[in-house]
Amino acid sequence: MADAPGKVECSTHGLQDETFVCEHIVTSMRTGVPVGFHWPSESDQRRPDAWCSTCEEARVAAGGDWTDELMKVVNIKLLCGACYDHAKGIWKAGRKVTQ
Repeated sequence: MADAPGKVECSTHGLQDETFVCEHIVTSMRTGVPVGFHWPSESDQRRPDAWCSTCEEARVAAGGDWTDELMKVVNIKLLCGACYDHAKGIWKAGRKVTQ
């Protein structure tokens, strides 16, 4: 069943939708420290690819494009949909504190 297209088997959440985020967002799940949460504004996906504020600054500095060099810094990681939601929740909670 884990071979289903677009699905991943998470050791915590079971079979979930696959999602992709930068390694810094994954690290925030371990530390609980929000690092930002950016995604393409034109995306209509429920859980679009996401990256942190540091990666966003690097993308903008590179002219807005995801260059090969920049992709090495971003170091995309696979998360299950529930882990993605948890990571996004860390960012949302951090926004409430700073507002």
